Amino acid sequence: MGDFRQDPEGNWWYHVIGKGNKAGKIAMRDEYIEHYLKRYRRFLGLSELPLWDEKTPLLTTLSGRSGLSGRQVRALLQAVFDNALSRMRHEGRQAHEMNSLKAASAHWLRHTSATFDAPLRSAKDLQLDLRHSNLSTTQNVYYHSHDQQRGKSIKSVPMRDRG
Repeated sequence: MGDFRQDPEGNWWYHVIGKGNKAGKIAMRDEYIEHYLKRYRRFLGLSELPLWDEKTPLLTTLSGRSGLSGRQVRALLQAVFDNALSRMRHEGRQAHEMNSLKAASAHWLRHTSATFDAPLRSAKDLQLDLRHSNLSTTQNVYYHSHDQQRGKSIKSVPMRDRG
């Protein structure tokens, strides 16, 4: 939990080690900290906010052992997806509403989140949070289909006199 850190300006970051043992930090929404992290920590019997050097694991096994394997995380996520699909079926949702959730994975969650964030964030900020080594990867995947924005931007460019 000590990997959640607040900087002097009040911004929250989640510090991670990714592929290739590469360190990075992900910008966190204040609302996430307020509504989810604090509630989760209260549930665990911890103070609302983590200490800078806190060693409490973010996730534990049912027996309390720290850390989960990739397989365990995938199984937990699959249970959440299956529960959501069951609920959607019970609510009488249409098949097209459930199709993408049937193929959901941790990577799908990452991609879906970035897709929702892209219209609201700069490509460079999103690139850093996704830890893409090249900005072009982020731009090609998440910014290629914003035709409405492109159309609007050209309308603001005035014509020059051909004097």
